[in-house]
Amino acid sequence: MGTQTDRAREALLDAAEELFARHGIDAVSNRRIVEHAGAANHSAVAYHFGGRDGLLRALVVRHNDEMSRRRSELTAQLSDAPSIHELITCRLRPLIELLDSLPRPSWRAQFISQISAVPSAVEVAKEVIGGSDVPEDLRFINGAVEGIPEGVLRGRAYLLGSMVVGVCADQEAKMNEDANKGSWEQVGRFLIDAAAGMLAAPVTDPDGAVRYPNVPLL
Repeated sequence: MGTQTDRAREALLDAAEELFARHGIDAVSNRRIVEHAGAANHSAVAYHFGGRDGLLRALVVRHNDEMSRRRSELTAQLSDAPSIHELITCRLRPLIELLDSLPRPSWRAQFISQISAVPSAVEVAKEVIGGSDVPEDLRFINGAVEGIPEGVLRGRAYLLGSMVVGVCADQEAKMNEDANKGSWEQVGRFLIDAAAGMLAAPVTDPDGAVRYPNVPLL
């Protein structure tokens, strides 16, 4: 069950994730989060997380360990020459499995979508997850996409991240409303197929790739 402090911390994370997902990160105050969590101490965010940035950091990394373990499990099962589809599966399936495991209503995908729209929150995510000139996603798949220039691959990876976040956020919202009869398994298969096709598509202009920033949210 955890200690009372652990439970209070989780209640604040639950409240913040929901409110950020529903209303946007900049529109929700710390006081509103505390009240939604049912806490009496209005300084609870500062007490448990050191402030708003600490709360955002904790939310960003909330499920990272379990997804990293799952990715490692899937990667260990790969053959010596995995296909781009298999590599993308290793990257995306843990996210889909996580979203499928959450109780409804759930807010994780919609929260991630809100982060990508707020520059200050993106900077917190970069600080927590890390960034580099070559994003982790590209290092992970680069050897499997022959003939795709790095700049093109980086742009496609950014578009892929936006696509995954948008589709998952929309699916989660519809499931919360019982408006969608589909399943996360179906969504995952669709996204993996689409992502593999996007990354490996022919290049007609290797110098014309649109430059996008590295947003490490997946």
